[in-house]
Amino acid sequence: MNQDGEHAFKRLDAQQLAAIRELADLCNEHDGIILKLNWDMLQDRKDDAIIAFLYYAGGQVVGFLGLYQFLSSEVEVSGMVHPQYRRQGIFGKLVRAAQEECIRRNTGKLIFICERRSDSGRAYAESAGARYNFSEYWMQLGGWNEAALSGTPDAEIALRKAEASDIEILTRLSADGFGMDEADARDYVEASFQSRADTAYIADLRPLNGKPLPIGKIHVMLEEGVAFIFGFCILSQHRKRGYGRRILQHMLHLIRERHEAADAALEVAVENENALGLYTSCGFRIRNANDYYDLDLPAGKPRTE
Repeated sequence: MNQDGEHAFKRLDAQQLAAIRELADLCNEHDGIILKLNWDMLQDRKDDAIIAFLYYAGGQVVGFLGLYQFLSSEVEVSGMVHPQYRRQGIFGKLVRAAQEECIRRNTGKLIFICERRSDSGRAYAESAGARYNFSEYWMQLGGWNEAALSGTPDAEIALRKAEASDIEILTRLSADGFGMDEADARDYVEASFQSRADTAYIADLRPLNGKPLPIGKIHVMLEEGVAFIFGFCILSQHRKRGYGRRILQHMLHLIRERHEAADAALEVAVENENALGLYTSCGFRIRNANDYYDLDLPAGKPRTE
């Protein structure tokens, strides 16, 4: 049994995951929110980095902070504290431990994921000196509806599962699709191949004559019967031609047939009206929103005092 206080973990066993889930359910119900905790990343780890800090009191997990790193330059964090143990500085201790870990990694930025309805989460991020950056809607189908499955895969566009040999293609697609520099795009792609839960698909345009041309990509991750779609982008020169809708609808068919998911979900930036309209027309509905706050970290090694 762990002593009271905060502890760092590179792996989480079944008992710890169950304790985190129980704590999340309690906090969600108490606060009327839906915390984003990236369960797939907590359960599926291949590297040797710290992924979470837990705070124990009386042998019970009363605080949690998860670390989610997609790029070498930044780490996203999300967490909670048991309602009966709040206002005791527990979350601050967890955040300070996360800051020290990020500095060890030479990571320049900590990003707080704050569920929009969480007044305490927003207040903490602002008090820590973090600045608001952007917001995303969490959207979900709520079951396979007619809008989601209205389109059928066509002969012009094919979706194929990406292999390790496709890293260069995926890097180029990510850099163009998300406005990333090549180093960050490569980090993003390589991280996806390190996850057993992440499946990437490349969208190939198949001309009548000639070699198939990669024009986009889309990822899917299955969690408790729900397929989470992410990393979806189209090369800039191929946008506004209807390919996005056709690729998404093809993906939804694949999810239902190959991944046997009961539902599908995704996130979209609030200001991305085109994507929001596409997802809504395919049957997705907004379930909640998350606001992201950036906290710049000092360079160099952490303090030892």
